[in-house]
Amino acid sequence: MSSNSPRQTRRSALLGGTALAIGFPRQACGQATPDRAGWESVAPLTPARSEFAAAVLDGQIYVGGGFGATRRLDRYDPSTDTWTNLADLPAGRHHLGVAALSGHIYVVGGHDEDANSATDTVWRYDPATNAWSDIEPLPQGPRGALGTAVLGGLLYAVGGSSGDLGGPATADVSCYDPITATWSMKAPLQIAREHLAVAPALESIVAAGGRNGRDESLALAAATEQYDPAADRWFVGAQLPAPRAGLGAASTRRTVIVVGGERMPDAFADVNQYDPATDQWSNLPSLPEARHGVAAAWHDGWLYAIAGSTLAGRVQNIETVSRSRV
Repeated sequence: MSSNSPRQTRRSALLGGTALAIGFPRQACGQATPDRAGWESVAPLTPARSEFAAAVLDGQIYVGGGFGATRRLDRYDPSTDTWTNLADLPAGRHHLGVAALSGHIYVVGGHDEDANSATDTVWRYDPATNAWSDIEPLPQGPRGALGTAVLGGLLYAVGGSSGDLGGPATADVSCYDPITATWSMKAPLQIAREHLAVAPALESIVAAGGRNGRDESLALAAATEQYDPAADRWFVGAQLPAPRAGLGAASTRRTVIVVGGERMPDAFADVNQYDPATDQWSNLPSLPEARHGVAAAWHDGWLYAIAGSTLAGRVQNIETVSRSRV
């Protein structure tokens, strides 16, 4: 299949992120287009991409890497409904972790754009200078399709693949302290997974869904675990209602929301919210279309579902950015 085809396997889709254009809204700034019930469309993200991640810093949403834009860093301003292209990542990445901590954006691990192999690199972006710097690499070694979360002023890297896009999955968890600029290892997940969703809520970190290469069994795809940093222990929680992997995750601070995903042969439009205080899942309005490899973010009462691929097991990227009141 040609590398220019809109339908590619994840292993072959290493699309260059060389475009320099800034994303433009479909209407005048600040206007949104009504979409499926409960959702509306805002300024699209160009170029289209999937298998990337998002983080919120100072009221703006940052997205990095991904198939279709492996070297890109872009920032969305909800107040003007516009995207801005920022300094390129030091190297191309997809299936990476993105987190906001202490006024900076961190890019953690991910798969290399050339070989699809997992990496151990950690980079920090400074919005004030629009520049990147190197951080101590992951202590557990290379990881892609991992999850990241920030809790209590610390950055956590959770699970992921130590090889290529086919795994193997790991249960390793590490923690970065920006004050000492060092990583330390924490208690591992009870269930090793990659392509999982990870986000903080209340005083815990939630890890939901995932797989191990071709293993998409319910034991992985429906798994929910909750991490207690004080006890340094993971607890098994209520099962994810729609078992899947390749899903986006966002934190409302009190709850975790997971968005989209895939479990062969299907892509999902499901949106589910987990309350760690009650160990209960609830359903939110489904996405306007099924997509996996979608980035998710929550800010000021809005849940954002950003781009992604609409075909399970393939790269069929879209530019669509949808939001819903939560």
